[in-house]
Amino acid sequence: MRQKILFIQGGPRLNGNTRAMAGVAMSAAAEAGAEVVEVDALKLTFSVPGCLGCQKCQRSDEFRCMLDDEVARVVATIPAYDVIVLATPLYWYSYTAQLKIVVDRMYSLSKYEAGNLRTVSRSLLGGKVFGLLATAAGPLEDNLDILERQWRQPARSRGCSFVSCLFPDAPEQGGALLGDLAAVARAREFGRLLAGDE
Repeated sequence: MRQKILFIQGGPRLNGNTRAMAGVAMSAAAEAGAEVVEVDALKLTFSVPGCLGCQKCQRSDEFRCMLDDEVARVVATIPAYDVIVLATPLYWYSYTAQLKIVVDRMYSLSKYEAGNLRTVSRSLLGGKVFGLLATAAGPLEDNLDILERQWRQPARSRGCSFVSCLFPDAPEQGGALLGDLAAVARAREFGRLLAGDE
């Protein structure tokens, strides 16, 4: 079956290493037969930057954010994909702020047990694959691995698979990873893995 893959770009630098490696992975996934869609978090308009914690999505029978803006509309499409990949550089041990706006709104795609926000009772994300493609100027340990745990845990709590492709110690120069043959090969392998070609 042809995989439907969503890449959500969060890198603020349009010529940055994250976007370069994500581009390689997306091309490889498409070549392997997957349907690949890219959303640029930096271009999405929003009425509120993030989640208000209003809990209206939890009181509704619908699985959607009640804020009627472009971010909410994009988030509502996420369950249509088999694979959801976040592409982000590491900013202060986490996602970029632009990407976090989208991630926080994904709260609306799951329902939690009343009075217990630790337990997911129903989710439109169950059985999906969560992927992370991330770059960092620093090391993996106590740095990029912190971000990885932040996306692995939501995957686990929703019964999703998790895969990652991390690039620690990336050069600061935008797009420089394209000159690293080993990095490009890893990104291509990641794209094929997402497409189910590995």
